[in-house]
Amino acid sequence: MIDMFTILLVFLLKSYSAEGQIMSVAPDLRLPESTALKAPQTTSIIAITQEFILLDGAKVANVKEVMSSNALLIPALLNELKKKRNLSERVGEISGDIGFTGKISLQGDRELPYLIIKKIMFTCGKIGYNDIFLAVNKPD
Repeated sequence: MIDMFTILLVFLLKSYSAEGQIMSVAPDLRLPESTALKAPQTTSIIAITQEFILLDGAKVANVKEVMSSNALLIPALLNELKKKRNLSERVGEISGDIGFTGKISLQGDRELPYLIIKKIMFTCGKIGYNDIFLAVNKPD
């Protein structure tokens, strides 16, 4: 009986994460793998699925429409990012500890075309989100 509890304890300690999960990944996304050691930060998340571009879980744009457009700028995403930035700046006026940092995370499937990522990064840069994190999986 003690052997069983010892094995169970070792298993739980091995699977325990002190950092916790900072971001949840959409179920239909397969993130690319990376050996990066830097822990993720809490930021707003742009998720790109096969059909939609989501900003913090809310649908912002259709991927097919964005891909068919010749423009690099995604107007719907730009408008939503402006709202987020304005809100962050107003919160920053109240409390100096928090406010707009210019940080945002991108979650995209590993098979996603580079053009869509380029358009999203261009749009983020236009509004001041210049510190872009790419969400990846750590290989086991």
